[in-house]
Amino acid sequence: MFKPNILNKRFLRLGAVLLTGPICLALSAASQAEPQSPPNGGYGAQKSAVRGYTQTSRLKAVKQQTDAIVSRHPNMRIGYSIVHVPTGHSVSHLGDELFPLASVFKIPVMLEFCRQMQDGVIPLNLDHQLTVRKSDICIGSGKLKNAAPNSKITVDKAINLMITVSDNTATDMIINTIGGKSLRSCMESWGLTDNKIFMTNRQAWLISLGKGSLLPDANPEHIASAWKKLSYADQIALAEEVYRDYADISVTQFQKMEDESGLGYTFTQWRKCAETVDNMSSPNDFSQLLRKLWNREILEEEWSEYALSVLAAQKYNTRIPKYLPPGTKTYHKTGTICGVVNDSGIIISRRGEPVAVTVFVSDVGASDADSDTAEQIIGKISKIAWENF
Repeated sequence: MFKPNILNKRFLRLGAVLLTGPICLALSAASQAEPQSPPNGGYGAQKSAVRGYTQTSRLKAVKQQTDAIVSRHPNMRIGYSIVHVPTGHSVSHLGDELFPLASVFKIPVMLEFCRQMQDGVIPLNLDHQLTVRKSDICIGSGKLKNAAPNSKITVDKAINLMITVSDNTATDMIINTIGGKSLRSCMESWGLTDNKIFMTNRQAWLISLGKGSLLPDANPEHIASAWKKLSYADQIALAEEVYRDYADISVTQFQKMEDESGLGYTFTQWRKCAETVDNMSSPNDFSQLLRKLWNREILEEEWSEYALSVLAAQKYNTRIPKYLPPGTKTYHKTGTICGVVNDSGIIISRRGEPVAVTVFVSDVGASDADSDTAEQIIGKISKIAWENF
């Protein structure tokens, strides 16, 4: 692992496993200038010969192949964005639309944390010890939730747990360290505006259980409906309210609330709630985020290498890497909640060039076969990207 030498029963929020219970061609032929994202529903290109193909023909070929995949799954909502990192040429479907992120939102959390350490905003380094507070602990993925309050863990360990095994508690520790305001503003500060990223795992989970004064009851459909009617400012205020009001609950109490919430409600009802009460962003924003990371536009060299090394250590590899040849270098982060199967990352193509691939799939059914199908969709789109760029 590279480390910079710097002194200074509903659903589980998992990185890769779904547990249930209670191609618009967007193309820009940018070279020196930053690519501009065309609107959904249209395409344009400048012709440029690339290894025997015009850039337009190659992208059209990608569109045809990915269109065929999407059209075979009309019951799922599939958004994706493929960006050739060196040129900015891109292909997308529903690329500018908002999707629930699930644990993919942990990528910008990591990048903002690294940026704050790099710039001295917070006086920490990778060897600094963080304290696990009761208010950080979140049920779901990861084992850190079982740590005793006031346990210690290094910054490096927390980042790796958050990304490689999608540990929710490690994530919330980091968010509570960098601050909610920074989390809300970091994507926009990087020129990415299609997003609403502001909740910790704990906040999103408690709200989806009906906690908070602005929610009517524990019915997941009512929660989803009420949440959608709230202004962004009211959603932020509600998230802050539940953080304060439930700061002292134990992991046992938290899990009990989760277990009891599932009684009497269907998977479809919980899916609607999970897909609504979540951090949101677009496929295009996440692929452009990764392009900026690769091009050292977010972090300096050492911190960029560190962040990429963490993404390369991802333990859940049944989506973007699924159909890629063994040994293909991949830097990615998965995300899963009820009805949502996501992955976003950079792959090194068969030509040896970096390609950002983001695929968000929602409206996924309850069965293992449904989640397997969603993973196959992600894998097939990624394989097309690997072959054509």
